[in-house]
Formats: sequence, structure tokens, C-alpha cells
Amino acid sequence: MVKVKMGMSATGRNSAVSVGRGFAGFTLFEMIIVLFIVSLFLSLVRVPIEGMLAGGDLGRGTRMIMSEVTRLRGEAAYARKPQALVLNMTEHSFYPLEPEEDRKLDGSLSETEKRISDKQMLPQGVYFEDVVVLSRGKDQEGEAYIRFYANGCVDHSLIHLKNSANHTYTLEINPITGYVRIHDGYIEKKKER
Repeated sequence: MVKVKMGMSATGRNSAVSVGRGFAGFTLFEMIIVLFIVSLFLSLVRVPIEGMLAGGDLGRGTRMIMSEVTRLRGEAAYARKPQALVLNMTEHSFYPLEPEEDRKLDGSLSETEKRISDKQMLPQGVYFEDVVVLSRGKDQEGEAYIRFYANGCVDHSLIHLKNSANHTYTLEINPITGYVRIHDGYIEKKKER
């Protein structure tokens, strides 16, 4: 550090100027900018974290099921083979199923038909409240299944997901398009005549 001695200042004292040294602190403006950026970042991150801390990430569970419904409907229509989505309400899991060609899904599923290797678990704190297949009724325990037909149609179904904080989403699967519509809360539909 080089100090340059200056003459007398207006106050009558000698003053020294440091050369080669920057400012030692931050300005108020710089601090405000940093605080603004940090608060913006925290507000963007808060939304996903709130869902997980509030008793389970329903959004993630919904996306997982929607993805599997879309995939199975496409696979059934492309391969011209029926498929099924099995929802296990005890284990809070779901997995695809390719039923045997010589029998239809009309009752319980045989162990040889299940593809357990593709089983997916719902996010922690999220579970199935019940599954309503409008042609068969409501299942509240055990396993429920939704059929995907070779022509691209699907069982008209309502899947009710709930988290530990008692917030509920209803996933309604359109029987013709396979589109999954999400309703906030528990929606119940009557059997169509």
C-alpha cells in the first residue's frame, strides 16, 4: 500500500490518501438489491416446499398418475391390446398391467398378470382416499383397476387423492379422450344412464 502525504486540509490537519485499495464496504443500494434478489428466490422456492411440508405433495402425485394414464392409453391404442392401471390403496402405489388376452378384467387380478417391477409409490404423505369407476362403483380398500381398451377408450373414473393435511384432489379420467381433469376437493359423480 502506498501512502501519499498531502498538504494541510481545510480543517488544518494533514490528510493521507491510500492508493491501490478499493472500498471496504457495501453501499445501501447494493444491500437493497441483494435483499430483493434473495426474497424473490425464496418466494419462488416456497411454493413447492410448502406442498411437501403441508402434509404431502399432491401436485407431484397427480402428475405421476396423469403420466401413467397417458402412457397406458397410448400403449393400448398403439399395440391394440388392452391395458390396466392397478391402484393399490393399502400400499399407496400403482402399477401397469397387461391382462391375459383370453379373459377380460372382470374380477380380481391374478399374480401372473401383475407387473410389480413397474410399481410406483405415491409421494410420502399422499394416499388414495378411494377410486370410483363409474361402471363398477367405489373401491376404498385393496386394489382398484382402470381399464384401457384397444380402441383408445378408458373406464370413466374418479381417483381421489388426499394428503396428511386433509387436502383432496379429484382426478377425473374422460372415457373417450383419456384426458385427466383435476378438481380441487372431493368431487362425486353419479353413474351415467
